[in-house]
Amino acid sequence: MIAISKTQTAIPIRASLKIIGIFGATFGLIGTLLATVAYLPGHTDFSMFTTFLSDIGDTPGWPQILFNSTTLIMAPIRYLIVVLVVLCLSQIGAGSKFVKTILILGAISTIGTVIMTAVPFSVSKAIHLAGIPLYFFGLVIWQTIVGIEEWKLRVPRILPILSFLLVIAFLAFFVLVMLHEANVVGRTAAPIWQWIGFFISLIWVYAHSIILHKKDKSL
Repeated sequence: MIAISKTQTAIPIRASLKIIGIFGATFGLIGTLLATVAYLPGHTDFSMFTTFLSDIGDTPGWPQILFNSTTLIMAPIRYLIVVLVVLCLSQIGAGSKFVKTILILGAISTIGTVIMTAVPFSVSKAIHLAGIPLYFFGLVIWQTIVGIEEWKLRVPRILPILSFLLVIAFLAFFVLVMLHEANVVGRTAAPIWQWIGFFISLIWVYAHSIILHKKDKSL
């Protein structure tokens, strides 16, 4: 009876992660691509090496509408994905302290996302900048913790590796932005790392949604 109960509990969580994860990542990808396409006519010099994602979100009209709407809608969906991933890891062996820590840090990161998206740089620089550390540092810390925990658990190595790669990309982006603000490096040094972080985050969601769903057969 215990084994049956465990199986019945595991399947809905993992099935939900697969459905919501794939939907969320695809929605975020399509929304960002549409915003980029809307951005191109007025910015023919667009390049991932020179254009920040925030540049698109701060461009009045369809680029701003599409990008910011996508980001705001994705914020709670992304947090739900984090919750489901954490619950899956708890079924594999992650402790309750790990679960609580990630849920708190994930919430902080989500709040930061909402703040810096709802208030573009051109509207209020102070408020926009206030949301950035909440998002970036929250994400870097919880992704690091998740990566370490996944390395200890019975999950394919690709999952913690993706977590660590995401941390590296966001840290590189943050450091280069700070160096740019200090006039140490040019503006073009940082954008590509933001795009890399964006694409790795999508791959992270797809990989966790698919691989953790398959893990239910081994429980």
